[in-house]
Amino acid sequence: MHTETYMDRSKAPNPRGASPSSKADKFSWARPNDPGEFRYIPKEKIQIDRRYQRDEVSKAKVLDIARNWDWRFFGALSVIERADGSFWAFDGGHRWRASHYRDDIRLLPCMVFKADQVQEEALAFVGTNTMKSNVSAYHVFSASVQAGEPNALETQALLDKYGFAATKDGAGGRSIAAIGQLSKMVKEDPVLADEVFGLCVEIQDGKDVISRFVMEAIFYVASHSDEDIFSGKWRQKFNSIGIAGIEAAIRREKHIVGKGGAAVSAKALVDLLNKGIRVNRLSLS
Repeated sequence: MHTETYMDRSKAPNPRGASPSSKADKFSWARPNDPGEFRYIPKEKIQIDRRYQRDEVSKAKVLDIARNWDWRFFGALSVIERADGSFWAFDGGHRWRASHYRDDIRLLPCMVFKADQVQEEALAFVGTNTMKSNVSAYHVFSASVQAGEPNALETQALLDKYGFAATKDGAGGRSIAAIGQLSKMVKEDPVLADEVFGLCVEIQDGKDVISRFVMEAIFYVASHSDEDIFSGKWRQKFNSIGIAGIEAAIRREKHIVGKGGAAVSAKALVDLLNKGIRVNRLSLS
């Protein structure tokens, strides 16, 4: 039977033979903040701020928790106590809602943290939910904007520049669901991200969804080519092909090679742009 025993891993070895140093000091790890305080709080005193939290709820999940209530699985809600003494849950919304279906549950176990501003709450929500695969990029982005996270604010500014909004489904002429990809591009190269998104808006023609794969492909090609793909004949080609044409080419290429990824999408785009061109063809480095 395999068991794991305690071993102190907090010290980092010193190659010069001196006494081991704290890993937190040696590697500049973040300092632990307030660990919070455990409390039982009446469920009716806990609230949820929809400015940074998800507005859709799985009622089936809520009812399942309520129906099969088990304290062993409940854990504790993560709650912010604001300066006015009010309590706001930033993690555990489904469990909190489930408790309201039961008249035999009044107090909920909570880890309570202090915060003076809603931005701190939003940041806590982002930090908690970036570790969870079931939280959409849209909700993490929305909360990051509320938290004043620099990359999110820069991405929001880019959306504002082109009159677009981040949405859950990207439906409609001036919205985008692939906010995770756009944020990633902005973080890597904000100037190039602006050019890529601006081109997508131009060839979207007010109706096509700007997908992650299209932005990813254009960004990759622009980053791995000596050609200026945003002007001249290449821009004309983009306008003649459109978003739908690029999407179709990427799907075909994925089907042929049996996998996806930025490089595969970029190859599909390059082949599409080179179609009908005999000289000075586009190539990737």
